[in-house]
Amino acid sequence: MSGRSPRSRIILSRDTLVGLLIVLLCAAICVGLGLWQYGRFETKRDAAAVIAENYSADPVPLAEALPDPAQPLAATERWRVVEMTGSYCTDPGCVLYVRNRPLNSQVGFWQLVPFTAEDGTALLVVRGWVPAQETASQPLDPSAVPAGTTTVTVRMRPAEGTVDRQDPPGQVQTVTPEAIAGKLPADVGDSLVTGAYGELAAEDPEAARPQALESPDTSLGPHLSYAFQWWIFALFFPAALVYRTRRLIQDAESEQAVPADAAPAGSRGAHEGEDGDGAEPAASQDGSDGGTGSAEAAGEAGSPAPPSSHREHRPVTAEHDRRRRARRRSHDEEEEDALIDQQR
Repeated sequence: MSGRSPRSRIILSRDTLVGLLIVLLCAAICVGLGLWQYGRFETKRDAAAVIAENYSADPVPLAEALPDPAQPLAATERWRVVEMTGSYCTDPGCVLYVRNRPLNSQVGFWQLVPFTAEDGTALLVVRGWVPAQETASQPLDPSAVPAGTTTVTVRMRPAEGTVDRQDPPGQVQTVTPEAIAGKLPADVGDSLVTGAYGELAAEDPEAARPQALESPDTSLGPHLSYAFQWWIFALFFPAALVYRTRRLIQDAESEQAVPADAAPAGSRGAHEGEDGDGAEPAASQDGSDGGTGSAEAAGEAGSPAPPSSHREHRPVTAEHDRRRRARRRSHDEEEEDALIDQQR
């Protein structure tokens, strides 16, 4: 048998080591998922901070929000309010509609028109949302684009990516200025800003326009609470392993520990079996040889008969020990009665 204690034997067992590896793996997964959720929370928090700072700020020139028209719009400049004076391109080939844009649980189109500033820079402007026809994927009664000199106030948005879909005539799938530039007249497409587009906030003079878009969502969502939930789950696995290991150690120590009176009782029973206390009673009332011999030995020597050398030794059990003790008490009483009779 190994000399190690139950504690060390269980802690160093194969089951415990395998359980430790599983616990480390599960905890690492939970920590990673928590970090992922916390990263999403930070992204939304930073975006909400930019919206809060830029959405209602005073307008600035386009060159201040986007110094290089060919570069992507910086994250800190998103929703920046820009004011431009110039004119829309009213050519039928300039007025485009962006497909599959929702508003108030309805799917429609964005009206997208290039606006050329006085310095010659052209910027795609989303003038608003237009519902779709019920029987066809076409805009329903879109507003006309105003002609002449106009001052527009727009909020800057980053250019969208492309998708692998065919554009129907007069429509596009995404607001990707670089891809849209080829659909516009050359004088507009060549000077088009490719890193961003604008969302119309106001026009001066005012003109009929499609329905304004919704304000951006600044809610942070449940990501932070999800992160803490995953981290709490990560703590659960090692706690469960520690609890299980402690219970196993306690059970093993309880099984190993012997009650204080268990060993002496067993030893007494074994010695009593060897001394003959557990043998069959020798006294008998029917006058048999065994009874006579015992009575004579008791009368002459005053002590019980010697134990038989042919006694069968059996394992001592609790019930056997109880019965043997009862027999021993009966045998002792008979000897006392015999001694009293002899004295009389």
